[in-house]
Amino acid sequence: MGKQTFDTRPRSERLTPKRSGPPLELPGQSIVQNRRRKVSLKRHAFGALTLLVAVVLALGAYIELYGNPDDAIPQQQVKIDPPAMPAPADTLNGRGEALPDLLAADVPSGINPTNAIAQQQELSAGVPARDALGNLITPNGNVNIQDSLVGTAPASPSVPSAQPSGPITINGKVIGGGLTPAPAPGLTRSSPFGNVPMRAADGRTAFKVYARPYSAKPNTKPISIMIGGLGINTAITQRAINELPPAVTLAFAAHAPNLQRQIDQARARGHEIVIELPMESADFNPAEPGADHALRAGGSAISVNRRNLDWLLSRASGYFAVTNYNGDQFLQRSDNVVPIMANLSEAGLGFIFDGSVDAPSLPTLASASVLPFLKAFSLIDRAPEAASIRAELERITALAQNGQSPVSVGFTYSETIDVVGEWAATLEAKGLTLVPVSSRMPQRQ
Repeated sequence: MGKQTFDTRPRSERLTPKRSGPPLELPGQSIVQNRRRKVSLKRHAFGALTLLVAVVLALGAYIELYGNPDDAIPQQQVKIDPPAMPAPADTLNGRGEALPDLLAADVPSGINPTNAIAQQQELSAGVPARDALGNLITPNGNVNIQDSLVGTAPASPSVPSAQPSGPITINGKVIGGGLTPAPAPGLTRSSPFGNVPMRAADGRTAFKVYARPYSAKPNTKPISIMIGGLGINTAITQRAINELPPAVTLAFAAHAPNLQRQIDQARARGHEIVIELPMESADFNPAEPGADHALRAGGSAISVNRRNLDWLLSRASGYFAVTNYNGDQFLQRSDNVVPIMANLSEAGLGFIFDGSVDAPSLPTLASASVLPFLKAFSLIDRAPEAASIRAELERITALAQNGQSPVSVGFTYSETIDVVGEWAATLEAKGLTLVPVSSRMPQRQ
């Protein structure tokens, strides 16, 4: 017999087979273990989310049952000073701080750059320069609507020259009512919104230069009419320009579209031009067109009014005076009126008051400002009906025959244009002459 040996290991160890190397895995055992881990993670995540929802619901229930709603009401207020507003006169709205002219080196002041480019291109080809609408362009780059209307082309310019300051003539005959072309040299200054009128260094003013020339007719007595509200309704505006006698003064709304073109057309027909300044009234509507640049009442509006006046005056050129549009609130306050009259005097303009509101101090204030001033005698179309307009025109006709020289104002109603046209044709037989409103203003007599 050989030597017998005994296994001294514990029974539990002796029952486990002894082997070397990695543990034996049964087929599919690792896949099952991975699936168990994933299921365990999902269960933990779901449990955490369930716990979070339960905490939120419990907190909401606690607040609903035991919370005090008054805790959400502020118990005191803290005052915060508003930021300081910028000065009313800056580079965008100051009267004397014009923005830089980026085209100064290429295009002269007051010239439409588009016209200037067209002029250079067309002159190089040896043909007269015209704008996009076919109007002839003068040597200085401005549109010459008068020549376009009469169908006569100017001679091809070779050297640009200054714009003439006198009436336009063709073959020695004055056209366009003898009105001086606008803008005349030396009568404008720069503003943040464009060129505005100013007194020329030689003493000329827009009031004298742009008014319709007038010579009194012997053995006749004068009578004048101004029609306002033009520029907004194109059809009625064209009727007033073309159908009313040239001696009828026309007033245009400053905010009207295509304002300069309409004014040029009216002046080409011989009408002298006035610009309407919107002014605050008792029923002032800030949403009304043009109201954002209206002259407002109140001590704090003085600097804003000066800026608005520059905007209104920059809209066009060729007018000799301004008139009020509404203004029963504005015109009754001397602190508002005086600065505006001073600015109008500096601009070399006149002021025609339509007489529609009670403002008895205006003549005195205008005299103190050395401002050409006229108060109209009456409104001819308070009721825009043909019969009412005829009755008012008959009344002022009788006054004119008695030597009172009335100046009346109408609006751009179709009935007004119809009746005024008929009435004007009867004046010569009555010993009367229709004359421009400017001729009735004291500084021109």
